[in-house]
Amino acid sequence: MTLVLIVDDEPLLREELQEALELEDIDVAAAESVEDALSQCAVTSFDAVVTDLKMPMVGGLELLRQLNQDGYPGAMFVVSGHGAESSREDALALGAVACFAKPIDTDDLVEAINNAV
Repeated sequence: MTLVLIVDDEPLLREELQEALELEDIDVAAAESVEDALSQCAVTSFDAVVTDLKMPMVGGLELLRQLNQDGYPGAMFVVSGHGAESSREDALALGAVACFAKPIDTDDLVEAINNAV
């Protein structure tokens, strides 16, 4: 079974994504910050991480950098409510498989996760 970590500071979005993925038989854990995500990644082998790009304090790009530095082997996906194309390009350069704009088409996300893992 696929295990995915959702990282987003917005509780409603985390819950929405979690429900959508669980309906597709994907196990889900959630983190509300980069620090929380890194702590969970240190003890759990996730198949994929889906992170928001913009969060208070530390954002999704820094999470991607840190996961790369730590040798994280799973697929990484970025979600953004902001239209900053340069940030999406940075995310792809840091190893993100795909970037999704909010509101997220959960069918597209599920398909991308299944293709990547």
